Parts: sequence; C-alpha cells; structure tokens
Amino acid sequence: MKYFIHFSVVIFLILSSSCKQQPISVSKVTTAQKKIDSTLAENKAIDSFIAPYRDHLNKTLDSVLCIAVKDHTKKGGLESTLGNLIADISLLQTSSVFKKKYSKDIDFVLLNHGGLRAPILEGPVTARTAFEVMPFENELVVAELSFEKVKELTVYLAQKQRAHPISNLQLTLDKTTKKAKNIKVDKKPLDQGRSYFVLTTDYLQQGGDSMNFFKDPIALYKTDYKLRNAMIDYFKSVDTLNTALDKRMYYAE
Repeated sequence: MKYFIHFSVVIFLILSSSCKQQPISVSKVTTAQKKIDSTLAENKAIDSFIAPYRDHLNKTLDSVLCIAVKDHTKKGGLESTLGNLIADISLLQTSSVFKKKYSKDIDFVLLNHGGLRAPILEGPVTARTAFEVMPFENELVVAELSFEKVKELTVYLAQKQRAHPISNLQLTLDKTTKKAKNIKVDKKPLDQGRSYFVLTTDYLQQGGDSMNFFKDPIALYKTDYKLRNAMIDYFKSVDTLNTALDKRMYYAE
C-alpha cells in the first residue's frame, strides 16, 4: 500500500524599503509529493528512539484484563450480545459517578449499533480490545428527556428496527406497523408525569445517527468519562465476560 505526504513551501516576500515594518504577503506556493511505501529507507535513529515507548504501549494494550467465555458480536435481530454487554457496562460504570457528581440516578441507556466497530471474541480481553470496539473519543453524557422525548426515542427504535444497544429499557415492536408497545424503564411502565435521565454518548446527544430526540434536552450532564475508559475499567474489575440475550427489545407475537 502506498501513502503520500504533501509538502507545501510558502515563500514570503518581505517589502523593506525603509526601517518601517512593511506588510508580509505570499509570493509563491509550491508543493511536493513524497511516496510512503516499502522503498522508503528506515531511519534507525528515530526507530531506536521510539522503540521503548512503542514496546511499553504495546505491553500495556495487550495485557490480559479478563476472559470472554464466548464471542460477543452484533449478530442477531433486535438485540445483540455485544450491544447488551456494552450498554450494561456503560450503565454500571457510570451510575456511581453520576450519582456522586449530581445526586441523581440514570434511568436507562441508549447507544448506537454502528458505533461498535469490532466484536469481542472468545479468549483474552485486553485494553486493545476496547480500542477496537470503540475507536472513537466518545464521552458518556446524560440527557434529561421529557416523557414526550422518550416516546420519540421509542418511535425511533421501532422504525429503525435495528439492534441499538439499550440497558434498563424494555419494549416490544410490531414488525408490520413499526410501533413500540409495552415500554418499560426499570421494569415499570413509562410515567407521563416525569422526565428520564438517559445515558448516551456526546456524539448521539448532538444528533448523531439521526437521534434528534436527544437535542435540546431539559438538562445535559457531563460525566467526563469516555465510553472506552468505562469498558477498560469494567474489564479490570471482572474475571470473565458472559452476556446473554434477554429480550430487551423484541417483536411482539
């Protein structure tokens, strides 16, 4: 595979007819293309300098934190083992942080199916695993949504009919009408008289993946906790990973 780096050289023309400082203007711009492939000679001095840092980073990333007893993937219908796992981790790891910081409780979690970029395969789980699953710098945030906004959220899930990761939220979908039914938060029906604290990422809260119901919430709370870091902290705290499908979202019979 070939890569190219473009170098730009800007030549400035400085007008200095007297001691008085003159304006600086661009006279000419030139570019050059540098091929990056196997023909490029190795700089041994630079490689020797970064080698200890590279080795330390790889050792940190590849240290085993826990063991996955089976594959966790996005395969499935309206839920997946990977989605359930990451949503549950987000809720578990953030709840105490949010409670301590804001004296409030998180009601449920909604992430996005497309944001999980790799499976967690059976075997050793490392920090590198977390970077592969979540390569983005997404931060976990809590949006306080009105009852009406939560209803919009469930309409979105019903229409998309995709395994978006959820936790502490249950609903059934009508495949034909694409409507949500039997909606429950923490195993209780939605309460029209209250708002809900929904854990998600800053990307989704800003309308990513067309989740526009997250925009303009009643209040927005930052956790200063990246989703990837929540995953790593959880991996360090357990011996094994073993998540199952439990009908959080499923088609009504």
